[in-house]
Parts: sequence; C-alpha cells; structure tokens
Amino acid sequence: MTKSLFLRLTSAFVCICLMIPMLAGCSGNKAKTDTPSGEALDVRADEYAGLVDGYDPEVDDLDAERSASDEVSLAGTVLTLNGEEVTFSNSRLVQYTKISPNKNDTNGEVTHRTHKIDTITIHCMAGQLSVETCGNVFADKDAKASSNYGIGSDGRIGMYVEEKDRPWSSSNSENDNRAVTIEVASDSSDPYAVTDAAYKSLIKLVADICQRNEIKKLIWSADKYTRITHQKGANMTVHRDFANKSCPGDYLYSRMGDIAKKVNAILSQNAGTKTSTTKSEFPYMVKIKAKMTDVRKGAGTEYDIVTTVKKGEVYTIVEEQKVNSETWGKLKNGAGWINLKDTEKVN
Repeated sequence: MTKSLFLRLTSAFVCICLMIPMLAGCSGNKAKTDTPSGEALDVRADEYAGLVDGYDPEVDDLDAERSASDEVSLAGTVLTLNGEEVTFSNSRLVQYTKISPNKNDTNGEVTHRTHKIDTITIHCMAGQLSVETCGNVFADKDAKASSNYGIGSDGRIGMYVEEKDRPWSSSNSENDNRAVTIEVASDSSDPYAVTDAAYKSLIKLVADICQRNEIKKLIWSADKYTRITHQKGANMTVHRDFANKSCPGDYLYSRMGDIAKKVNAILSQNAGTKTSTTKSEFPYMVKIKAKMTDVRKGAGTEYDIVTTVKKGEVYTIVEEQKVNSETWGKLKNGAGWINLKDTEKVN
C-alpha cells in the first residue's frame, strides 16, 4: 500500500466516524419529504460510508472549480407565489457549490419553494466537517436530506440547495418552505461547539440572507410555541422544534439571541444609508452611459463585484440607497447594485 493511499483511507475512516453521529442524530437525517405516509425518512450512516471521503485538495479543489459551472441562479429568479412576484437570489459569500437532488417534493410536481423566505433555521453537523464532505452526503438521492447552505469548520461557506428551492432539513416541510437552512460544522458531542471561524461566517451569511430577502430584523424567542407559530415577529426556528433531536446543539441554541443581536447590528447599519424614496417612483429604467459599470452585491464600493454591465444596456431599478453622497440602484433582475452616476434615466 502506498503512503498516499494509506493517508486517503485514514482520512476517509476519520470522517466516517464523525459523520455517524451527524447522520444518526443532529443533522437532517429525518428531513421531512412529501412521502405518502407523511413520516420522516431515516438516513443510515452505513449506507453512506462510501460518500464520506476526506477533503483532498488535489481532488476537491478541482471539484470546487467545476461546481462554479453548475446551473445556479446568479442574477436572481422571479417566482409568483400566492399572486405576488418574489425574487430569489443566492449568497455571494459562497465558496463551494454542490447542488443536491434532495429538494422540493419527491414527485417533481413542485419545482420550487412555495413560501416567501422569512425565517432562518440553523443546524449543527455534529462533526467538524468541510463543506465538501457535507456536500458529498447531500449529493446522494438516498440521503433524503439537504440544506441551503453549510459552513465548514474553517469558516468556508458551501451551497447545496438554491434559495428558490425547498431543502429537506428540519423534519417539517412547512418550515423548510419558508426558511433558509444552514448546517454548521460542530463538535460531535454535547454541547456541539463550533469554531470561531464558523461562527463569524454564520453571522455574515445570515445577515446577507436577511438583507437580500428583506428581513428587516431577526427575532429569536426562547419559547418554542412562539417560534413555530411566528408570533411576536419570531423568525428563527431550530430542528428540535419539529423533531426529537438535540440539533442545533446547546452551544448554538444558547447563542441564538447573540446571533440575532449581531445580525441586527449589521442590518441596522446598512438600513441607515437607505434613502427615503417613495414607492411611486419605482420601478424606473436606466441606460448605462459609462463604458463599463460594476455590479456589486450591495450598495457601496465596499461590496464585492459580482459582474459588469456595458454602455447602452438598459436595466430596471427597484430601489435606491444613498452611500457617501452617491446614489446606488438595485437591479430588478437581482444581480446586485449599480452606481447611478454611470446611468441616465429612460423615459
């Protein structure tokens, strides 16, 4: 046996040991799907041992490059839900993508979520795993489990189900239809602690999700009934609300209030830059007058560039924000924000 093969087998064995408690307990192993009986489906760890390969840079980095070509909506998807047009987009913080087949319903009749996103549900992986390993498990149809996002122990963010689609995460299809679900790498035993890197990424990701889905304030309630009925504005739920599980573990559960506080600080800071423009002024159309203009994922140059638009192209603006004396416009197609100084209105 070569040294390289030995190391890969050892890595796989370690990850299998980590994944067994995850699949048996904390993660979405009883993700509710639209089965005739309505019962949750179990994931058996021994069935997925072959999927749990340790993270190998020579293999998984290539996989990460290939994943960029997956059919993932970058510019936003507009769906009509209950007579209302809703735009869904995905986080630009994602560093790895592996889309799971485990989403929406089991018969293929419903091809997207059926409720506007207004809830955040945080899970623990019950293992200090990479986004690649989590993606490998969710990639198997027989797993009957998935989440929208996952955060590895190193803080990297992966996406497994687009936000327009319902993941199979919380043992409750109603919750999964309205929530963005996030798996976070954690220890494999109580209290299922997470790394500082994963926790910081979680705050950033949740804030990004809230901003894009117009969740003005994140509200956590210590009362289960208040959470699941969304009373008093509560918009954070946990897996243990819907199944006899410890997920998301006491470490994250005890910090839900802190997560809400930190996310709301970010939301409040960004909201302070928003202009008081009346709804009657939107939408309106603009033509790009600069040779090329950057589209950023937020209003301001501190946000990452996601794409560019060219001179002469016409776009629809649905919102404005004023930042440091410059006005930015939000594109209707969900691609991001442009500096309106590079445009002219179209009558």
